[in-house]
Amino acid sequence: MRKVHNMNNEILRQMRKIYYDKEHEYIDWMGYKITLENKPSYHHIVKAENLKENNEDYTATIDNGAYLGKISHDLLHVIEKLDIDLYHTWNNLFLLINKSRKYPTEEMWSMIYSLQEKTNEKILEYKNTKKR
Repeated sequence: MRKVHNMNNEILRQMRKIYYDKEHEYIDWMGYKITLENKPSYHHIVKAENLKENNEDYTATIDNGAYLGKISHDLLHVIEKLDIDLYHTWNNLFLLINKSRKYPTEEMWSMIYSLQEKTNEKILEYKNTKKR
């Protein structure tokens, strides 16, 4: 497990070099600021377990990774259970960012914040149904 963690951290370092510089705000790909409390984490866009099942390489790569903070990563796993279409929409956006090989464009940020709003609404809706 330690080896996987180190590999993920190395990929995150490489991703930070590619997608962030001193001129760009340090925000993850779901729109949350990266901080000491919201440290970066690696998200497999195509799940490692699915790659394993197909006898494909499941190690972390830049092409199959999303640069998320812990908050976003946790939210994404909740959304996967609540709304699989929204989860896939996020992953498709992550692939788009990866293909660009640069900091997200204004259009991408617009999509990120729109999806962030939908994500928050979905989670609030779920919490409200649990209260009943």
